[in-house]
Amino acid sequence: MKKVFLIIAIITSINSFAQKDEVLAKLEAYNFSGELLAENLKDADADHSFNYKVTTITDTDSKVEEAKFDPTKPIGERWTLELVNGSVPSKKDQKNFDKAHNTKQDDINGEVDDNAWGIYEDNDTYLVISFKYDKATLPKKYDFLGDCKGLAYFNKKTLRLEKAAFINEVPLKIKIFNVSRLDMEVDYQLNEEEQTYFIQKEEIEMDIHLLGELVKIKEINEFSDYKKI
Repeated sequence: MKKVFLIIAIITSINSFAQKDEVLAKLEAYNFSGELLAENLKDADADHSFNYKVTTITDTDSKVEEAKFDPTKPIGERWTLELVNGSVPSKKDQKNFDKAHNTKQDDINGEVDDNAWGIYEDNDTYLVISFKYDKATLPKKYDFLGDCKGLAYFNKKTLRLEKAAFINEVPLKIKIFNVSRLDMEVDYQLNEEEQTYFIQKEEIEMDIHLLGELVKIKEINEFSDYKKI
């Protein structure tokens, strides 16, 4: 019986790597790289600072947080909350932000799971790649993406990565929220000088359970003023 399971595991592994090779070959044919999907999820090897603004909206309230990311600071201190609704953040604000954003481990840089590559769609305009991140490699801010399926949209006419979309496969814990449904879209912008893609905006819609009630939350994350360190 053990031999049967071993054979199945070997066959599955071979098929997974063959699928990954097929996807990467397809990307390479249009001068894309699979590494594009993880280059913005670096923590240990991050080499750009940037400004960060997150707007959280519910049916009854909204909150705006403004922060900075600085990769020259020590691990665990790189995200700094500066303002909440235009005012100096409280100790509680600081604690919650730090817990949700700052990665405490060393050597954390996002990677795509080798077993999760696939071609979702290939038409005249887009090559759409399905993928999933290896959860153990994700920075704190993005660790929930390890439980989400991703779709990356590569425009074959402009030869650019335009966006990625994510949906959760299991219930999630994001910040202080228990999330039953998540839809997330990430917009990318190409820096022509560096030939590097930066995240420009993330829009996240979530159904959360709060005090026994279902609450819908929208979160808009905006990134700006990228500077190479």
